[in-house]
Amino acid sequence: MLKGSVLEDVYYRFLNRYFIPCCVFLRLKANHLSFLGMLSGLGAGIAFVFSPFWGGVLTLLAGFLDSLDGALARELNQARRQGAFLDSVLDRYCEYFILVGIWAYFLRKGSATPLITLTVFLVFFGSFMVSYIRARAEGLEVSCLVGLFQRAERTIAIGVAGMVNSLVNFTAHANETALLGQDAVLIVALILLAVGTNLTALRRLFDVLNKLRP
Repeated sequence: MLKGSVLEDVYYRFLNRYFIPCCVFLRLKANHLSFLGMLSGLGAGIAFVFSPFWGGVLTLLAGFLDSLDGALARELNQARRQGAFLDSVLDRYCEYFILVGIWAYFLRKGSATPLITLTVFLVFFGSFMVSYIRARAEGLEVSCLVGLFQRAERTIAIGVAGMVNSLVNFTAHANETALLGQDAVLIVALILLAVGTNLTALRRLFDVLNKLRP
C-alpha cells in the first residue's frame, strides 16, 4: 500500500532533507543502520514482554531505521547486492524477535491461549510468505510489490497497536465500564495481520503466476 505511493515519496524526501545529512555527518554507513535496526527489533521484542507501549515505540524505531538505511545507501551511491541481502536477512530477524516478544507477553500474563498462539503463528507464516514470494519472484526477474500488508504496513500496525494497547489497558483498568478489555487492541491487530499477511501472500502468488504464464 505504501510502496510506490505518493506518501512514500513524501516520506523519503523528508528523510533525504533532514536525516540523511545527519547520517553523512556522523559517517554512518547503510550497514550500520541495518544492524541498529535489528538491535532495535531485538529491543522491541524484549520490551514487548514487559511493556507493549515501549515495544511499540522500538518497533517503529526499527522500521524507521530500516527505511533510512536504504535511503542512505542510495544517497551515497553505495547500493550493493551484498548490502541489500544483509538488510533483508536482518529484517526477518527483527520481525521475528518482535513477534516472539508479543507471544511471550501473553505467556507472561497467563493469557497465551491456543487461539492467540495460533494467531501469532499465522502472522509468522504470512509475513514469511509475503517476503519469500517477493524474493523468489525477483530471482526470476519478476516484479512483485502488490498487497496491502508489506513490511512497512506490518511494522506500523504492530508499533501503533502496542502503544495504543497500553493506553487502552490503563483506561480499562481504571474504568470497569470501558468498552475494550485488556489487550483487546493488540489481539485485534494480530488477527488483522494474520488474515492480511496471508491474503497478501496469496495475492502475490497469483500475481506472479500470471506474469510467468507463457
